Amino acid sequence: MLSLYYGLGKGKTSCAIGAAVRATSKDKKVLFVEFLRQNELTDRKALETMYVTVSSAPVDFELLSDTAPESKAHISKVFRELFDSAVVTVLTKKYDMLILDGVFDALEKEFLLETEVYDFLSNAPDNLDVICTGESFNEKFAPLFNLITELTDKTIEE
Repeated sequence: MLSLYYGLGKGKTSCAIGAAVRATSKDKKVLFVEFLRQNELTDRKALETMYVTVSSAPVDFELLSDTAPESKAHISKVFRELFDSAVVTVLTKKYDMLILDGVFDALEKEFLLETEVYDFLSNAPDNLDVICTGESFNEKFAPLFNLITELTDKTIEE
């Protein structure tokens, strides 16, 4: 099953973490990949105590807003290596779930190749649950997902 949590609202990563918790409670093997490190260290530590493998890009989200071209090339290389490593890991070590947290944000910033991510998602094994997150996504990806959930911030006025 391919799931997408997107939008400007908060909760995308929390939904993905909840799915990881449910999966580990059923003895499933989960790989959680953070492309744009923006989560609390406590989240990562909690996941690791549940035997979720966590892999993160060594780049903070805030540092990516004004990236010089020479830095962008280096960051892109790091992100592509992280993605490629995640794909190889889930396929060769028999993971049940792959969470690509912030993958669509990394695509938007052009740190990952859209064709590579699209090809993986469209050819992901049926027995692998994949969850992707990001603030927005390219509509061409929509047909690949079984579940698409938009999270929005809503202020309730009295």
